[in-house]
Amino acid sequence: MSPSLGVVYKSTRSAKPVGPEDMGATAVYERDTEKERDAQAIFERSQKIQEELRGKEDDKIYRGINNYQKYMKPKDTSMGKASSGMVRKGPIRAPEHLRATVRWDYQPDICKDYKETGFCGFGDSCKFLHDRSDYKHGWQIERELDEGRYGVYEDENYAVGSDDEEIPFKCFICRQSFQNPVVTKCRHYFCERCALQHFRTTPRCFVCDQQTYGVFNPAKELIAKLEKHRATGEGGASDFPEDPDEDPIPIT
Repeated sequence: MSPSLGVVYKSTRSAKPVGPEDMGATAVYERDTEKERDAQAIFERSQKIQEELRGKEDDKIYRGINNYQKYMKPKDTSMGKASSGMVRKGPIRAPEHLRATVRWDYQPDICKDYKETGFCGFGDSCKFLHDRSDYKHGWQIERELDEGRYGVYEDENYAVGSDDEEIPFKCFICRQSFQNPVVTKCRHYFCERCALQHFRTTPRCFVCDQQTYGVFNPAKELIAKLEKHRATGEGGASDFPEDPDEDPIPIT
């Protein structure tokens, strides 16, 4: 015969739920410092000890660095009561029902929306500067100074050296091999005849639509590179396909 199992329940004979009466609505989230150890709790304990020592002689008992006997009572200010501890300098206990996210802004003149997303709802009427450039902070400059890397040109570590990527093999306008190539101030290459004909229509660049101001310099670098490719047999202007409908390589 197997032994029987008995279960006994103990009741408080109350209709209230088990746990806090507010079901945890006023629960305190001690994320940073315990409530008994923060600056406000230390101040409150010090105030209590000061009340006990008020009017008595010094008994030569050490009660901690925050509990020395004070003979001057702090006065209330326009901000609040001095006895509450909320008007003192230093850390203040945060509200129990609210957690604020703090962001230290070291560039108050930069539009944060435009800096992070490239778009600002205020547009040209925004009073902050629309700039997406990257600047080094003071601690970054100090670290580079300590390491001896400040002012060192580092872009050469990321540059990819290749002449083929910079050589356009066709004129952007006529889509044919270059005839007396010229270069604009925005570093785009055209035939001399094509560039002058396009300039009669508009003074802007055919590729990037920037102002050329009628400046078309001889593309000496392009001519030298094309001659080098022809001489070495690696492929020059005559080795590329002559299809006029083929899209040229964009040069930026």
